Amino acid sequence: MRIECPGCHLVGNIDDSRVPATGLSMNCPRCKIQFIAEPPAIGTEALRAMRDTCPVCQYATFSEEKFADCPKCGLNVAEYQKQQLEYRKPTAARQQGQQPAQQQGHRQREEPSGEAVRLTDEQRLRDEEARRKFGLDKPPGTVETVEPSVSHVSMDVPLPVTLAGWGTVVVSLLLMVFAGTGIFEYVEKLKEAAAAVVANEEPQSKAVIFFGFLFAPLLFAFYSVVMLVIGSQFLRMKKQFVKPMEIGAWTGILLVIIMKLTDIIFSFERASSSASFSYYAMAIVGDIFIAALWIAPFLVLAEYLKSSHFDKVEELFM
Repeated sequence: MRIECPGCHLVGNIDDSRVPATGLSMNCPRCKIQFIAEPPAIGTEALRAMRDTCPVCQYATFSEEKFADCPKCGLNVAEYQKQQLEYRKPTAARQQGQQPAQQQGHRQREEPSGEAVRLTDEQRLRDEEARRKFGLDKPPGTVETVEPSVSHVSMDVPLPVTLAGWGTVVVSLLLMVFAGTGIFEYVEKLKEAAAAVVANEEPQSKAVIFFGFLFAPLLFAFYSVVMLVIGSQFLRMKKQFVKPMEIGAWTGILLVIIMKLTDIIFSFERASSSASFSYYAMAIVGDIFIAALWIAPFLVLAEYLKSSHFDKVEELFM
């Protein structure tokens, strides 16, 4: 049947079997107005043929509501009754009393008896399902409400989690830059060692150059890539990345300590034999100060992940 929204006059089609006699409550998809879709007008002949029980599949409304077309099997009751009347007209075989026994048995199966039909449990379940499908299980006049479907629930990321996640991402990118400059410096030192060999000067050994200029940058390059992945997943509030985030913070502190100890050792090696105590003291104090600056963000992150403030936020992680 054809339906039209009374508000915006949007036109559409709907299956007649879905519209009960009391009307079907609908929501317009364009203007969201709620209106009642009335069932199609029924002719006088069809009105007289309306039944509350289907004579073929035995579907029943179990109420005062009647139907012209069976909602279950689609039988048109008026056409069915017309066929039954045609079938019952006397034929030559009936007049001569020679109706075949097979035809008599067929008529007995098709003609509905006046006795009440007892439904099996399986038929009753099918009937109840059909009533729910076509909205016949609700009392007349009931207005149907359509609940909005929710595909997903969006949740804002708490500010401390945002700061910790983006801080980890930014520090990881800075460590990548640091690792790149370290690798470039290592290549330059190799060129200086080759030039010293050409000039008949004693060059630094490759092991000293490696541990002095390349060892720490390689560690930080690998570490920064891992922490970049962990930080991005931490921002998405993935619960399985909370513990790796804490381990990564303490690992960063350990890497800074290793890097600064290596710098102190090689600064002592590069110093002349006549260097004063103040030279060594200033070198140690300077390296400790720089190490403290490097360690600070990792330590803040590790302490935050261990604090009671994060315990409340961690319940939101999935």
